[in-house]
Amino acid sequence: MRFDHLKSLYISAGVFILLMTCGFSLSQHKVLWLDELYTQHTAIDADSYAGILSLKFPDGNKNPLFYIIQKTACDAFSYHMPAVYADSLNRTRDIPSQVILRIPSNIYMSLALTVIFYFFTRFYSFFAALFALSVALVTPMVWMYWVEARPYSLWFLLTTVQLLLLSCLYMAPKLKTAGSLITTHLLLALTSPTAMFQITMVTLFVWIKDRAGLKHLALLWLVPMSIVLFYYHFDDTSRIRTYMFSSNFFDVIMPERLFIYVIYALTAWVLPEKHKKTPSNMFFLPVFLIFLTSGFSILFIDIFTLHSKQGFFSRYLIYLAPVDILMFALASIDLRRWSRSNLWVCLNVSIMLGGLVFIRGLMTYRDILASALYLHSP
Repeated sequence: MRFDHLKSLYISAGVFILLMTCGFSLSQHKVLWLDELYTQHTAIDADSYAGILSLKFPDGNKNPLFYIIQKTACDAFSYHMPAVYADSLNRTRDIPSQVILRIPSNIYMSLALTVIFYFFTRFYSFFAALFALSVALVTPMVWMYWVEARPYSLWFLLTTVQLLLLSCLYMAPKLKTAGSLITTHLLLALTSPTAMFQITMVTLFVWIKDRAGLKHLALLWLVPMSIVLFYYHFDDTSRIRTYMFSSNFFDVIMPERLFIYVIYALTAWVLPEKHKKTPSNMFFLPVFLIFLTSGFSILFIDIFTLHSKQGFFSRYLIYLAPVDILMFALASIDLRRWSRSNLWVCLNVSIMLGGLVFIRGLMTYRDILASALYLHSP
């Protein structure tokens, strides 16, 4: 059962409040660590807004959006990191600092999960929305960066919005999403240099679908890419070596879901004609595949990196996590829909999909316990 816009919005608002509450609790149980303290000390506290915009801060990522918002939040709460933390930059337990510094990141991740829930409530059903939210909540990257005072949850949010707006172009072409997509691309360009890949890919799909004129395409790609390339010139995180690439890659893309995508593609290929005429979510499979391929572009950068300044971490691919979440949720909806005519097959498909979500949830919980991510503070 689908809900109209208002009902979906009200229910999603309740989900957002619950997620924010969860985020505040997580903030209190996760100590501030080196990267958060370093960013706060060298980029937020040490610089003015003009200093951040003029790229004077020493963080590797020079795209300023996260830092401007973070400084605004700190100013709103009159927060300045105590000097003793700035001097040591060791893991620090300070509940007020943990909560205040992570308010923007908590909002980003909570909002990202909420818009996923809203999208599925609006276009599919309440139960599909609960399933999609469950798929997101068992994904390790969500918990790793939900309340970290760094740009990753903002990047996650903007990528999620970008992908959902692209989906609306296919599912509800009457909705005017071009303006929102342009805004999202501009914000992505101000968030991460790696956004150049996803901006180009999504613009390509919009062009193929013929959903925008030349003027909109120029605003969708040319202006954001100019911004990205400008900041890329000053970026240090692009000068990396890809040690342990496969393990980092599968921290973001869940390997068991790839098995489902193969089944999904093969099932769609052999479906009877009557099923192929009904609406499906196959439009998202090429989006997923090209995003997946873009993740390997880092290997080509590695070839031309002579003097690396740092290693490679899974968080540099966090933009792939939303596409994996949406692909699994959309593929699961189709697989259940296609098997509905045979109760036995439908039951087994549901058990398989639900079982994979449950097992991934146990594995994510195990990893969180093993890393003591949220157990340093009472």
